[in-house]
Amino acid sequence: MAGLLDAWLEAHARTWRPSTLANRRKVAGVWAELIGHLEVERLTPADVELALARLGERVKPSSAREYYDCLRRALRWARRRKLLSHDPTEGVPAPRRETREVEPWTEEEARRFLEHLEGARERKAYRALFRLLLATGMRLGEAQALRWEDVDFGRREVRVRRTYSQPGRCFHEPKTRKARRGIPVDAVTLAWLREWRKEQLEERLRAGERWADREGLVFTTEEGKPVPRSTVWYAFERLCRGAGVRRIRVHDLRHTHASLLLKRDVHPKVVQERLGHASVKTTLDTYSHLLPGVRERAVEAVEEALDRRIDRRLTAATGKPDGERV
Repeated sequence: MAGLLDAWLEAHARTWRPSTLANRRKVAGVWAELIGHLEVERLTPADVELALARLGERVKPSSAREYYDCLRRALRWARRRKLLSHDPTEGVPAPRRETREVEPWTEEEARRFLEHLEGARERKAYRALFRLLLATGMRLGEAQALRWEDVDFGRREVRVRRTYSQPGRCFHEPKTRKARRGIPVDAVTLAWLREWRKEQLEERLRAGERWADREGLVFTTEEGKPVPRSTVWYAFERLCRGAGVRRIRVHDLRHTHASLLLKRDVHPKVVQERLGHASVKTTLDTYSHLLPGVRERAVEAVEEALDRRIDRRLTAATGKPDGERV
């Protein structure tokens, strides 16, 4: 079985993104530990079910589901290539996928964070980065790949054209057509970007020949390299502590952006376009539970549409005003 997993990885090494390849190598390594010693043609559903039970002791249910899906991809690839005559996962129930409800900041928490961020003794790169993520809903990888030519100060817009892969340390196209998008940006965020641009030019002069950036990246280290995710995470944790706000993930700034817009009755289609979701259904499935009073408003809308019509018909029939029913 270990040989089949190796062949599957090798066959896709040039077509998968570096981050995808790194993740699936990790997953395949775990499966190799669990069932790699078994002969693939003799692998049974019972073997897979036992391995899943052992896997459940090591990872969370949501991760176990991802591992299971990855194994099925490898086995289906093997069947299409005539390397396997049966499906050992047939009849094996997949681990239940945990649905993690998004818990973004409240509007008050977001304001407290920004107030602290404005006066924090932090590199302006990170100040501008976190402001941009919160103000646009961009993914961190999209911000890491952003170039100054993608920032249109005149039109007040940033254009997402690519993303950055940390494992492969390379830039690549977004996964979907919708992910390539222009996002209108507020004036304050653009002002913070301008401040950071001045500081970046000073850092470039100090670095001299050590300056590594040849892309015109917006967010760089002091030597012109793409800002590492780990450094961004540590800076974000420091700022959360300083602001006295609940610590969330950097990715949850994107969720906070979406929830703040939806709670202010911005149309979901507009939110979808800003986030780069493939469809508005994704946006609604992810954030509908955050909308206050939606169910109550739905009942009120139905009541208004139906009962007022009935009232009008009764009024016409009896000649009495609404409320004076016979």
